[in-house]
Amino acid sequence: MYYLVERRVNVTMTVMSVIGGTAGFIIGEVLISLYKYIIPHSILMGLYFGVLALCIGSMCLIAEMINPRLNGFSWKNNYLKTSFKFLIPCTLILLFIFGALFQFLYETGIGKAKKIKDVVVVIDTSGSMSKTDYNNERFSAALDLLDSMNEENRVSLYRFDDTSEQILPMTEVTDKMKKDVAEELKQHENPKGETNMGDALNKAYDEIKRTEKSDRNAMVILLSDGGDTFGLDKKFDETMKPFKSTGVPVYTVGMSSGNNFNMLKKISKESSGNYYNVKEVKDLKGVFNKIYRDTQQRLLTDKRNGIYESSIFYMILRIVLITLLGFLITIGVSLVFDNKNLLKGFLIGGVISGIAAGIIIELGFLYFPWMGMLYRALADIIIALIFSLIPVNVDVKDYSKNTYIGRDRKIVIDENNSFNTFN
Repeated sequence: MYYLVERRVNVTMTVMSVIGGTAGFIIGEVLISLYKYIIPHSILMGLYFGVLALCIGSMCLIAEMINPRLNGFSWKNNYLKTSFKFLIPCTLILLFIFGALFQFLYETGIGKAKKIKDVVVVIDTSGSMSKTDYNNERFSAALDLLDSMNEENRVSLYRFDDTSEQILPMTEVTDKMKKDVAEELKQHENPKGETNMGDALNKAYDEIKRTEKSDRNAMVILLSDGGDTFGLDKKFDETMKPFKSTGVPVYTVGMSSGNNFNMLKKISKESSGNYYNVKEVKDLKGVFNKIYRDTQQRLLTDKRNGIYESSIFYMILRIVLITLLGFLITIGVSLVFDNKNLLKGFLIGGVISGIAAGIIIELGFLYFPWMGMLYRALADIIIALIFSLIPVNVDVKDYSKNTYIGRDRKIVIDENNSFNTFN
């Protein structure tokens, strides 16, 4: 039997798939915002990729329902309802399972990595803070952090202006210690002087080295409302060298929106920490807790924190896992249509889009981590776009009334003389 085959792209599907990818991204951002610190990360990533696949698959199905350029009118007339039945199992459920599994693999540590249990909190008490934080909300934030910890944790507290001063040596977190810190902080409610970040960082590192234990890691949280005024730029490499060489991250918090926070961003990036911006003082409450929780996370779609940030193994692993997820999304869409020709064409685009999405996520968070939402948006849209641009073979005998100029046609001979809707 002879039948006519043509390589085609459905532009309607491409447009609708991008709309689906955008919708999936928006829903995914809501899920991350609401549940990042509430539900297990495996469940969260399962939902994220399951919803993304469902949105892309739904839009592709609607596109073929409007213009059945790849599946034909016989599919629309006879199998459209069946495709809708396949939609949720082949997209939402399939990608939920693999998204959760891949997140579990990604979050599993290699070797016996030590958890961060020691925290040095360094708080700016220079004169400018009298305008930035006149109610001393930063002290309340530090106390909130202590309330979220238990006796497994140890905390040290420093304040700085022209010089830095220890408020609390490295101490196990107890109820008595929390009360003592609250009383001590009341003595520093009147800001004064300039901003000597370099001295604060040096003393924070000295505290970590003096009290270090072999079974635990440490981190620094540094809060300020602007840049250093004691020449940290000139001795930056010297100051940050011990943090970098020993893997101690510095997480920085910039308060108010009108100041220059380049130094805080530079400090966090150099030490594999992260930078957090607090535009309104009222938003400061809980930010220290957020930082501490973030040090424990390793999400497929977010910044990798702590000792694994620059790990080659986890760089490659994330790219591979996101590539596989892009691949699986295209499998799911193809299964919705139960069309082997779509499967052959879409898989190529799935691999390409998955690799591109993985590289965007990995390199983006590695070099410019504060633009995370942008990287997720680009990755999701690329996954939705590329596979739909790969031409697929279509049996065009069902298109006698639909002709296109410049088509790439070929005659295929079925030597078994059996019925095949698609090659």
